Amino acid sequence: MTGLALGIDIGGTNTKVALVNRHGEVPTLETIPTEGGAPNRLIAPLISICDSVRAGKALDGVGIAVAGFLDGKRDRLLYNPNLAPLEGYPLLDRFRSRFEVPVHLEVDSNAACLAEARFGAGRNSRRFLSLAIGTGLGGGMTINGRLVRLTYECIGDIGHVIVAPGGPRCAAGCKGCAEALVSAGALEARMPGRSARQIIDAALRGDVHCIDLLAETGRFLGIALASMATILFPDCVAIAGGLSEAGELLLSPATKSFRENAARFLADRVTIRKAELGWKATVIGAAAALWDGPAVSHPPPKPP
Repeated sequence: MTGLALGIDIGGTNTKVALVNRHGEVPTLETIPTEGGAPNRLIAPLISICDSVRAGKALDGVGIAVAGFLDGKRDRLLYNPNLAPLEGYPLLDRFRSRFEVPVHLEVDSNAACLAEARFGAGRNSRRFLSLAIGTGLGGGMTINGRLVRLTYECIGDIGHVIVAPGGPRCAAGCKGCAEALVSAGALEARMPGRSARQIIDAALRGDVHCIDLLAETGRFLGIALASMATILFPDCVAIAGGLSEAGELLLSPATKSFRENAARFLADRVTIRKAELGWKATVIGAAAALWDGPAVSHPPPKPP
């Protein structure tokens, strides 16, 4: 074992390639645009970047994270309208034949969750839930350090839990779901003319209206977490993605709302915190999935 792997994060807009070591460190990372059209328009330059990042080093494997649902064999993308050219494309076989090392294909939200569980905010968690809030709202979960797979090789579309019946529709068509109310687009819809980043920056500078908008977003997030927690029973929830940069302006109202809406036996048993690894989490997790890291083992929580 060399202790080195390639981590690849194929997103709808950009694709990242990183050299990752077993400690979750990223000595080298490059980014290229995610090209549309025929699959080879992306795969050919991606393999070229992989060769550049690898720089002739021996690898333990290649981990690929992709947004969307995977098939049961985890060898290809099943569905993602933003990456439609890759649907059904034999990603695993293509990279295995090129690099002749083990290749692992993972859902991007799972990869980010695994990275945080092993190297970030979930290191001491037995039941860890990771949520990424950006353009959408996705998530993953580990139990004793192992990923939970409920449907299509991931935890499911957890961001579509309903928090405001009759509320706005999300891009997937759900009405009043968490993603429709807790996402960059939802925040921008409440303050037209400003990006989510601009709203967050203004709030951090003390803009009262922007602070209130983030507090409202946090309240909806807390309601969503109250429902999620009743099903999944996490002991720790980490918030990642662009909106997490608001820090306590988002997390404090989310925690307050969660405790107000969650079942009594859950309210004080769940810690909500900011994720630690930022935009590198997905490439780190894609590579980490290749190594059989130790599971985190703790006694179960005391019954209520």
